[in-house]
Amino acid sequence: MKARKSSAVAIFIGALLIIIFAVGLACSKNPDIFRQKYRYDYSLEQFCAFCVNFWLPAGIIGFPTFLISLIISLIREKKDSSGS
Repeated sequence: MKARKSSAVAIFIGALLIIIFAVGLACSKNPDIFRQKYRYDYSLEQFCAFCVNFWLPAGIIGFPTFLISLIISLIREKKDSSGS
């Protein structure tokens, strides 16, 4: 049970880093992508600024973390289903 929780946490962290990568890449290519015409959102601006600063390391760490933990989780699930 504990191993399943740790793999779920790794999958979640990997997915979160992939989201930071995608938002940072989109904001670095087009800074106005999430802005609305007559509205200013400070928290969205700060989140985009954070993602722009860390999109490359997030992608480098996020994709392998997500894929490896997903593969390990699927292998464990297959072993559990074939063992029962």
